[in-house]
Amino acid sequence: MQTYGVKTVWEDENTLFIPGGQSYKACDAQVEGDWSNAAFLFALGMIGSVAVSGLDPDSVQGDKAVLGQFAQLKNGHAKIDITDCPDNGPVLMAVAAANHGATLTGTSRLRAKESDRGEAMASELRKFGADVAVYENGIEIKGGIKEPREILCGHNDHRVVMALSVLLTLTGGRIDGAEAVNKSWPDFFESLAALGIGVKIWN
Repeated sequence: MQTYGVKTVWEDENTLFIPGGQSYKACDAQVEGDWSNAAFLFALGMIGSVAVSGLDPDSVQGDKAVLGQFAQLKNGHAKIDITDCPDNGPVLMAVAAANHGATLTGTSRLRAKESDRGEAMASELRKFGADVAVYENGIEIKGGIKEPREILCGHNDHRVVMALSVLLTLTGGRIDGAEAVNKSWPDFFESLAALGIGVKIWN
């Protein structure tokens, strides 16, 4: 907002004051890439050969923690606190199930998203044969997946759909309610297809 001429003041860590009577002014500015959505591309890079560019390594976006989190998952059964980056929860659960498993802590905020993301992901990962336990403020995932025998449910949640899609590039399968991606990445499946991933969409 300040870039476009509107003054904002943090009065304390929870209070943002925006004086009235201001006007935005046109200018050229570069908007940094979105680490939250890039997490799904990084996940594809962990199980394939996808490279991601255009992100600011000095970003204040909390979800940039996903790079270090994926590195932990690659090295073995990891314990990861997602208190400050709950949106990474679904994709971390998916990648953990496909690798060495993980223990996620600080997961209570997952209940207040578009779905109860911990329970939603646990339900769908079990269709892959994964062993998942959801607790009050933690989730335990044991590694190992196979092709799901049932159609997956998107739970009307864009991040759940995208996380499950990452796994389906390994196993194949179908997701019902995949249109939930429209909330944050409307051409997500077109982007997958551009990477050479086979995608078929039913209406």
